[in-house]
Amino acid sequence: MIKRVLLAVVLLVVAAVVIVNDTVARLPSTPPAGGKFLAVDGRTIHYIEQPGVGIPVVMLHGLPGTLHDFDHVVAKLPSAHVFSLDRPGFGWSTGGWASFQQQIDIVHKFLTQLRIGPAIIVGHSFGGSLALGLTRRYPQDVAHLVLIAPGAGGMRSHTMDSMQARYILFSQLPVIDQIIKWTFGNIALRLSAYFGSRNAFAPQPVPAEYSDRLVAVTLKPGNTEAFARDQLAFDTTAQWLDDNVAQIHTPTVEIAARDDRLVPYEHARRLAETLPGLRLVTVDGNHMIPYTHPDVVAAEITTAMQRPAAA
Repeated sequence: MIKRVLLAVVLLVVAAVVIVNDTVARLPSTPPAGGKFLAVDGRTIHYIEQPGVGIPVVMLHGLPGTLHDFDHVVAKLPSAHVFSLDRPGFGWSTGGWASFQQQIDIVHKFLTQLRIGPAIIVGHSFGGSLALGLTRRYPQDVAHLVLIAPGAGGMRSHTMDSMQARYILFSQLPVIDQIIKWTFGNIALRLSAYFGSRNAFAPQPVPAEYSDRLVAVTLKPGNTEAFARDQLAFDTTAQWLDDNVAQIHTPTVEIAARDDRLVPYEHARRLAETLPGLRLVTVDGNHMIPYTHPDVVAAEITTAMQRPAAA
């Protein structure tokens, strides 16, 4: 009798999870991209261009993320010529994930094809890592660097991050993906996104615009795969940066937050000690500085626009 009751309870719970997964937790449709697309190395890179004057500004988002993470910053640069990119595999860019070294070449070719450069390269989080990589390999592309909480300065991945990345890739295997999708996949994605975004914005609330874009774009299979692969390769990326940043001599400003939970402030200080001539700007708050301090970011970009380009 007890076994039958327990079985009935288990079946009810499973049924409830499946129903919630397919109703309340179902992910919305991806909204139209807008912007423009450029074919680069067999991939299609999505970008938005704001026409303007002066030295071009190129913005590289973090991990995960989309080009819209810079919307508040761009709004404070109404006369600047700005290009915001979706990194390979993220946002509305298509063609799948690219390794860190491939991403460096893709951004270089993007700049070359559009005849942009030397430009002010703005990178947030992993986008800051990519900006450093681009500057190291193609210094002629970069007039100034504006790094926002960059993933550098001795950073390494955490065990939980690696476990999450491995689960994402496992969940996308043939057959497994369908089982997970129709049972608890949407619930798992939403819970992961909820706690991840809270950690990124803590102690402030997560903006509704960010949450909406997270579930409509960032949680889709292509984006989650790119996120997982960037995460699993991060230690190799970080070691390459540690070995190379001292060779960068481009004028650089780094904006870091003291209460950043994702890129602790100690890494900002370590990068400042390693990269020659880097100027460190400290703000309060969390990792999502383009949302919490767009005025500070815009002011540093404006200052860079007024300075002579790197030799």
